[in-house]
Amino acid sequence: MFRIIRTIINLIFGIVEILLLIRFVFEFLSVSSKVPFVSWLYGTTAQLVAPFGGIIPNWKFAGFVIDFPTLIALIIYSFVGYLLLQIFPRESHRY
Repeated sequence: MFRIIRTIINLIFGIVEILLLIRFVFEFLSVSSKVPFVSWLYGTTAQLVAPFGGIIPNWKFAGFVIDFPTLIALIIYSFVGYLLLQIFPRESHRY
């Protein structure tokens, strides 16, 4: 029973983390938001990053941007996913 729940948690948080990681890389490289995929990605992840928006401002240097709100969101969502997985124990196999 817990195996299915753990799989769903891993899937949801895995997708969220992948999307946030891609957003972080795109922001770092200053990818144009005029590209449809990039625009979709920013729109999709905006609500995930919004709670962390004012904590640390972005750093810009030599044409690159470190998007700290996205980085903080990655860390927090990874931690929340880990905590949720700790609630549901792994099933031990009996032979």
